Amino acid sequence: MDDQEALQRTLNRARRALQILEEEKASYGIRVPVDLQIELEEKQKEVTSLEARLSQLQGKRTLAVPDNLPRYNDVFVGRKAEIARCMEALSPEERGWGVAIDGIGGMGKTVLALEVAHLARKQALFDAYLFASAKTTWLSTEGVRQETLALSSLDSFCREFAKGLGQTDIVKMTDSTERRCALLDALRGRRALLIWDNLETLNTEEREMIAEFLRKLPTPNKAIITSRRRTGESALTIRLDRLSETEALELMQAKGRAYPRLAQELNATKSEILTALYEAAGGNPLALDWTLGHVAHKGYSISVALERLRNAANSADLYGFLFADAVQTLTKNDRTVLSALAVFRTPATTAALADATNLLLTEIQVAVERLVTLSLVNDLDGERFGLHPLTRTYIQAAMDETDTIETQPLAGGIHFDSAAQREVLHYWVDYAQKYGGDDKDAYQTHDKLEAEWQNLEGVATTLREMAGIPGTLKDRQAAQMLIDLENTLFNFLFFRGYWDEVVRLGEWTYQAGMALSHWSDAGRGASHIVWIYYNRAETERAASWAAQMAEVMERGVSRRDRAIAIRFQGIIADQRQNWAEAERLYQEALAIYRELGEEKDEAIALNDLGLVARSQGQYNHAESYYKQALAIEEKLGDKEAQANYCGNLGLLALDRNRPTEARSWYRRELGLAQELKQQNLVASAQSGLAQVLEKEGRYAEALPLAHAALEIRERLRAQNLEFSRQLVERLRHKAGIE
Repeated sequence: MDDQEALQRTLNRARRALQILEEEKASYGIRVPVDLQIELEEKQKEVTSLEARLSQLQGKRTLAVPDNLPRYNDVFVGRKAEIARCMEALSPEERGWGVAIDGIGGMGKTVLALEVAHLARKQALFDAYLFASAKTTWLSTEGVRQETLALSSLDSFCREFAKGLGQTDIVKMTDSTERRCALLDALRGRRALLIWDNLETLNTEEREMIAEFLRKLPTPNKAIITSRRRTGESALTIRLDRLSETEALELMQAKGRAYPRLAQELNATKSEILTALYEAAGGNPLALDWTLGHVAHKGYSISVALERLRNAANSADLYGFLFADAVQTLTKNDRTVLSALAVFRTPATTAALADATNLLLTEIQVAVERLVTLSLVNDLDGERFGLHPLTRTYIQAAMDETDTIETQPLAGGIHFDSAAQREVLHYWVDYAQKYGGDDKDAYQTHDKLEAEWQNLEGVATTLREMAGIPGTLKDRQAAQMLIDLENTLFNFLFFRGYWDEVVRLGEWTYQAGMALSHWSDAGRGASHIVWIYYNRAETERAASWAAQMAEVMERGVSRRDRAIAIRFQGIIADQRQNWAEAERLYQEALAIYRELGEEKDEAIALNDLGLVARSQGQYNHAESYYKQALAIEEKLGDKEAQANYCGNLGLLALDRNRPTEARSWYRRELGLAQELKQQNLVASAQSGLAQVLEKEGRYAEALPLAHAALEIRERLRAQNLEFSRQLVERLRHKAGIE
């Protein structure tokens, strides 16, 4: 009660201060000083944070307290001194950013971090509790490969934490540096606990980037990181060592309470044998847990388990031995589930595993129960299951038949049938094709792709590694699956602002198409890269890829592909303001499209010609081209194209000083763009409407629209970014805002 009363008093004071600031703001009208606005926003965050913490102490679990902490159905013993030191480091009085827990593998670093986080949750120390784990790596014949498309693992962490805080705008940003700064800004005035797990999987540069981020973490936010490497600058460092013998015996008894078979064996075993078991495991909690799982599930006696553990201790790779020993008796279904989970990058439900593997739900349930008992799979909150990163590494090595983990041999010669992995990869490609593509209504299912983007991203990387690109082609089927995946994801990635990912996947598709001698596929991948660089006004990069696209398209037999290559050469000429060359190329492409009866492509070419005509001041010709293109798309029902052409007609109306006509076109564009969630077109319409209001002298009304457009274009690094900045500054000046 004392804690609640103290927090309530603090909240009351903060609310009074907020009220004073709000009254002061109201006195300024529309010209609110910047420093007052910043102070007001920070005080609002403080009040929200205090309210969230108070609700925790009152036993209320509300959406105001973001919390994605895993809840493992397992036991925790010992580590009392370490917990006390961690809790002290997380108090606001401590100046450091938090706690770094390091130590060798299997010592329970993650479990300790989560135990501390849950204790902090009970004491309502923070207003958010967010957990994310570093993406692991796996071995191929070329060496260690990363599993994700992210430019850095820091960026992946930032995405996850922003998502947990409900900051969707930050998640959608396309520039990693901007995302990092935006997340730090979002944390100011808050009191969040961020847990960064398994940082030993990252390279030196990535760890240094995370260390730099943590040094800038606004107080009183705190972080806990776990790693096998020392990274505790500006934080309390906990070096996690072996369990004491007393703690190890407590762990054995606690596990025995969960498994009657194990309890029976423990009760029948002499104390000196249990001590010997502790010594053979080196006090390592994971080694003990794994060994006790064999007793519980396989029917071993403690003495037999001890002998096997002693043999493992003589191996250069204890965990490799334990993994190999654990999977020796697994059924085909067990191995299939393990192979499937190695593909999933997020925890999977039994229903999802059944869909991906074509096993019956009951077969999945039996398999995961065995795998959890053997500590090969983590049983997570909400009946979801995931792999320990170490286990994922072993399974990948077993499927790749490398027989090594880093430089050590994979003991036991264990191999997994890669057919199960391939089946799950097919599942995700089929998923993308079901909810993606370029159908006019595909935008309605983009939320499905957004929800599973981490899995789809991992599948793309896995397929690339299997295919062996760049380099000698190793797997034709994997290369084709990668092409199919990229092709079906393009619109989703472009609409939602994943422009960097478009470039990365487009390059991989180009490489896969070249390796397969599938010129059309290679050209399509190149065209997607051109489109991003064109939309960012990076003309020379766009030109380079357009030349590569044209080269491969010339090798094909499709006249439509060649027409597309011609059209892309035209947009480069257009961006270089070579109007005559652009018009010549567009007319050439238009003739081919009309000959082939490709109405959609015809509309695109007509719009292109309208752009050239408008750029040269030929407004009547431009209007004719735009309206012809719009009429075709109205017939075909493509809302994205309609929005685009309406925006062009709005811009043309502004050129003619017809603001009323322009407003009508821009409103239509905005409605369609918002329905589609096509960020680039939303910005176009907002910017256009702001210009209409500017012409009418309504500067204060125009400014919010111009600001909104600028924010989107900054995230996308779009080609009209500088124009948007100038528009905002001009409107601020005209509205009298300094």
